[in-house]
Amino acid sequence: MIHIVTDSTAQLTPEEIKDNDLHVIPLQVSFEGKTYQDNVDITRQQFSEMLHDDETEFPKTSQPAMGQFVETYEQILKDDPDGSIVSIHITRILSGTVETAQSAAQQVNGNIRVIDSKSTDRGLGFEVLKAAELAKTGKSAEEVENGVIAMIPEISLHVFVNSFDYLVKGGRASRAVGFISSLIQLKPVLALNDGKLEIVAKCRGAKKMRKVRDEITETLINDPKVKEVGLSYVDSTEDVDAVAARIKEARPDINVLVRLTCPVIMTHVGPGGFAIIYN
Repeated sequence: MIHIVTDSTAQLTPEEIKDNDLHVIPLQVSFEGKTYQDNVDITRQQFSEMLHDDETEFPKTSQPAMGQFVETYEQILKDDPDGSIVSIHITRILSGTVETAQSAAQQVNGNIRVIDSKSTDRGLGFEVLKAAELAKTGKSAEEVENGVIAMIPEISLHVFVNSFDYLVKGGRASRAVGFISSLIQLKPVLALNDGKLEIVAKCRGAKKMRKVRDEITETLINDPKVKEVGLSYVDSTEDVDAVAARIKEARPDINVLVRLTCPVIMTHVGPGGFAIIYN
């Protein structure tokens, strides 16, 4: 049997995790002297609310410990000695999680294939669900791996950053750039495609951001290949609700999932941020 492992940055519903028997390893978030495991010791809603507390120190996120991967892999193979593992994780440009998983796999005897999703959030979720689908049809671990890798270039992810301050605090932008951007109210739109993170728009104000949001929405609506859309947000549903309504109106055949994003993404995007992810 093939077992699918991922991490908590994957945007998956509880039903998807249960129905596909997925193994989810949590990333960690630290603040106020305490460390919490994502979606184990702290919920996404709790973390979202914490970001709005000006008196709370800026949170820090960290990848899972290698021991968590080793323990998970060993337990899976202990329960199913003839089984194989396909482990799919957040892109290495955002986290060292995939490197940790690769190191752990080398310490465990068994057929373990670790994949850099070159994505995150629902993009990672798409790949995990694809792997589970292929595994259920009787594909080999190699075929599952190849199927997931072939899917990666088809996934588009755009994240709307409402405040550059969080990119600066999270170490994703220099303080000088952050200071200048705050003066002109710059709201960047980032694209994460095939493992490359780029600024695709620099919006000076919410009106321009909404214009880019609507342009991306129309692009995916006009692409007949698009069947799945993930709309993830940090706190406010205003923008994602608008996108979801437009998709429902123009393309009711598209499956749309609207959910809070994970603490790792919240930390770098900040309040008001959201993402449009499609495949």
